[in-house]
Amino acid sequence: MSQPLVPLPRTLEPESMESQEEAQQYGQMDHSAVNRQFVDDLVAGGDIGLQVIDLGCGTAAIPIQLCQRLDDVRVIGVDSSISMLEIAKVEVDYAGMLDRIFLEQGDAKAIDEFQESAADTVISNSLLHHLADPKHGLEAAFYLCRDEGRLFLRDLVRPGTDAEVEKLVALYAEGESGFAQQLLRQSFHAALTLDEIREIAGGFGIDAEHVQMSSDRHWTIDCQKPT
Repeated sequence: MSQPLVPLPRTLEPESMESQEEAQQYGQMDHSAVNRQFVDDLVAGGDIGLQVIDLGCGTAAIPIQLCQRLDDVRVIGVDSSISMLEIAKVEVDYAGMLDRIFLEQGDAKAIDEFQESAADTVISNSLLHHLADPKHGLEAAFYLCRDEGRLFLRDLVRPGTDAEVEKLVALYAEGESGFAQQLLRQSFHAALTLDEIREIAGGFGIDAEHVQMSSDRHWTIDCQKPT
């Protein structure tokens, strides 16, 4: 009799990318399609308001695309990595968005350093898999989002087997550097399953219907902040 498959366990990766060299290598990776889809889905999904906070903004690619799409939106980009924020500042300046995108160093585990209910919409792309306790990412989003504001959070889904991980790495990181491929591999191993993120979200009053697979490798939370 065959043995039942054991689900791939979650293996943590570093919470932030502190070295300048790693941040630069990350910035050279091609995330354009993923970032564009994120902004497309965010804009198509409903009202955003005027003030957006991006948790784990990285090099600020999504805030830049969002502000290019919507003329009246302002974004505060928050990231724990100084190296990432240094790159983001250059990118924001180059895009001519210094008056609409504001960068702050901050940790999702200590987000009360920021103003509560400061955003109409809180967004995040691929932050939660970096956190040892992903609940902190939801806590930060709730803290920063105004009552009845919008939450739009997206991250990778952990596959069931190593073979599935390698298939996705080959599919989506072909032509990327060895560093990029390993980074994606580690991210898949550190990600949550759909059931895991639904359980966490349920603890914040978010119904499972608002936590859906949005691609073959991403889940997305898109909902009004429960009150």
